[in-house]
Amino acid sequence: MVGSLEKSDKGRPRSAQPYPMAPDRSEVCNLAFVNVERKFQLHVVNNLSCRHHIEAVPNTALLQSTLELGVELIDAVLLGAQVEDPVIVAQRIHSLDKRLPIFILSEESVSSKLRQDLMYCPFLGHEVLVWPTSDADGLAAVLTDAAERRQQRLRYQEAAIANAHVQLEVLPLLQPSAAQYVEGLFDNEPIGVIATDPDGKVRTLNRQSRQLLATTEADAIGQPLSALFPKQERERINLLLDAAISSNSRLPPEIFELPSANGSSFIEMTAAAFSLPDGRRSAMLVLQEVTLRIQAERQRTEAVVELRLIANALRAFHAIGIDSNLSRSEKIRRVLRLGCEQFGVPIGILSRIDAGWFTVLESIADIPRFAAGQKLRLEKTYCATTMDSSEPVAFECASHTEWRNHSTYKACPMEAYIGMRIVIDGKPFGTLCFIGAKPRNRPFSAAERETLKLMSQWIASELARERAEAHMSKLSSAIEQTADSVIITDYSGRVEYINPAFEALTGYERDDIVGRPAKFLDSEGRLRTDLWKAIGHDRKLEFLLSDRTKDDRSYHLQMTISPLKDKENNLTHFIVTGRDVTALIEAKEVDRKRQAELTHVARLSTLGGMVSGLAHELNQPLCAIMTYAQTCLRKLEPENAKASDLKHGLTQIVSQAERADEIFVRIRNFSRKQEIRRQRACVRSMVESAIGFMQTEIHHNNVKLKLRIPKNAPLVYADAVQIQQVLINLVRNSVDALAQIDEATRTVRITASADGDKHTKILVADSGRGCAKEDVDRVFEPFFTTKHAGLGVGLSISQGIIEAHGGKLWLESTSPRGTTFGLILPNWKQS
Repeated sequence: MVGSLEKSDKGRPRSAQPYPMAPDRSEVCNLAFVNVERKFQLHVVNNLSCRHHIEAVPNTALLQSTLELGVELIDAVLLGAQVEDPVIVAQRIHSLDKRLPIFILSEESVSSKLRQDLMYCPFLGHEVLVWPTSDADGLAAVLTDAAERRQQRLRYQEAAIANAHVQLEVLPLLQPSAAQYVEGLFDNEPIGVIATDPDGKVRTLNRQSRQLLATTEADAIGQPLSALFPKQERERINLLLDAAISSNSRLPPEIFELPSANGSSFIEMTAAAFSLPDGRRSAMLVLQEVTLRIQAERQRTEAVVELRLIANALRAFHAIGIDSNLSRSEKIRRVLRLGCEQFGVPIGILSRIDAGWFTVLESIADIPRFAAGQKLRLEKTYCATTMDSSEPVAFECASHTEWRNHSTYKACPMEAYIGMRIVIDGKPFGTLCFIGAKPRNRPFSAAERETLKLMSQWIASELARERAEAHMSKLSSAIEQTADSVIITDYSGRVEYINPAFEALTGYERDDIVGRPAKFLDSEGRLRTDLWKAIGHDRKLEFLLSDRTKDDRSYHLQMTISPLKDKENNLTHFIVTGRDVTALIEAKEVDRKRQAELTHVARLSTLGGMVSGLAHELNQPLCAIMTYAQTCLRKLEPENAKASDLKHGLTQIVSQAERADEIFVRIRNFSRKQEIRRQRACVRSMVESAIGFMQTEIHHNNVKLKLRIPKNAPLVYADAVQIQQVLINLVRNSVDALAQIDEATRTVRITASADGDKHTKILVADSGRGCAKEDVDRVFEPFFTTKHAGLGVGLSISQGIIEAHGGKLWLESTSPRGTTFGLILPNWKQS
């Protein structure tokens, strides 16, 4: 050896001179690094213990000569990435010692090809592994494990050979009884022992050997040892015997394969020279069955390879995923190229399956049939089966299977295929597949199938993320461009986002609002209480927000607050949307003012229609005042007039004047223009006041008035003057309707009753001839009337007044025997 690296006391690597093999093999492990870069060596050394000795070998020729001379035992070999033809080098090393662990450093780009070459190399043992240069940390643990396992096997073999030597040398010198005892011990050894003569014929073999070779003592003794082995192993047996006889040292063990009922069994054979009493040299061989060990090591090697494949795929996925400079399409194309390299096929396809059609979304292919954008019938592709399977579908050579009858193979012969369906949001989306026109020379492994699963899952996540981003982009664009205001707050009501519509309406910019509490979500306001009640009942909260803009203009928003919850149903945000109803509110205000004007005009019109009745009602107190005044004047003419005689007349004058004043006050209040003023009101008082206006007309038209109003009727929440106006309109309409029937049957009934707990119902009924059928649906239309001198606005205005109070006015019934109108008003307590 030409140099070595050791661990210093402080754990740092340092140069060291070559040293002879330590006598105690249990204390030192020799690791030969062939043409390994200095930086990589130092990195590995930092992960080794002080009992591991690294020999830095500059070239493979020096390593081979060292192994041939046998001057130093090596426990593991690491071939650097710069070694030319590492598989051939490994073959040469294993021609000397097939049990020596060999690790080949390799770049990711050539690892797959190296593994394939090793898998089909017939002259290699089972201790060869390809290791990536990117994983120096993991290499140290694997190296030490392989070296220690090799040392353990050597110690066991040395002990077995020493024991066999002692038995074979002592056996002839013993007395017959002692010799028989030792021979019994030799025959019951747990390992096989065979001794040959100089010609290679079996001289003796114990019971374990006979069991391992499936022979008998009679059939074996005197026969050439090679005759006990299969034909393909006989030449190696003869070479091993010649080497053992001519060598002065113990040879490394070799593995031989024997046929068995379960396939194959493996025997590890160690040969050494043995001197006969006549001085001639023969061979002694120690046999041990290692079938389970070989199988375990194979499985372990395959598992390591599979794990490395999956790790490489994950590392490559990660590198592709974190590259922000790549588009989604380019990332998928790189994954397809990676799959082509991993599976050893030239074509990679990502497809979309929809309505029985196979559409190529992305591909790595030099065949136009599989170019991006091509569409094929699904049943004309191998992927039709893949879509029905939750596991990968794979075959290496279609022409040797039932796949040769598939329509795809007949249309475009593709021998190798591995595919996996892609599922997004629980629904099949398409397939990821890799195909080749030439058969694969090895089956698709479990690691390759798992790698394809990872690829399909990665692509599914990318497509789902792209779909989610597109959906979120649409939502964001919709929110940004909508005419409605949108505000997003956190759980505490602090604003996190406002859209341009809110900025345009209020004049405030995002920097003025974001990060500050929303005023309408004040924690102490009534709105906040209502909001929590709505959340408790899993409802949205709607309300009208009136505020002022930055330049002090008023605006109105019809707001809706919706709670936003996470997967655990925890409240995280509030989504507040607002529709600008400023124009609507202002229009309603204008309409309200116009309605008030019209109502006032209607009241004046009503008063105008009742002029004769009001004049007659006022004439009575005025006539009485005049009569009493004249009486008082006559009593003043006698000189002896007394003041006591005038008191009664003056009292009556005052009483009649007050009566006239009450009539004027009532007329003035009724005709006054004022805002609606809702308050507690008594139904009986409102009805009696309305009847007071109509008393003259009712009496003049000989109408019988019947009132049925409970004394304990609930108070209503209303403007008494406006309700009087409605009642006067309804009673006047009834009086007009009675003019066409006999005076004896003229009747108007006014009744009041409870309508549930929240409303009071008032009915105004007459005994007239009713409305014509064609007029029933038009009685509340503005300017529709059946009277010659009517304006047709009374019922329309009355309906507007009642609805403004939160009530309802309707035509209860009409027939030739009479008409009934009904209205309801909210009770004061409920309001």
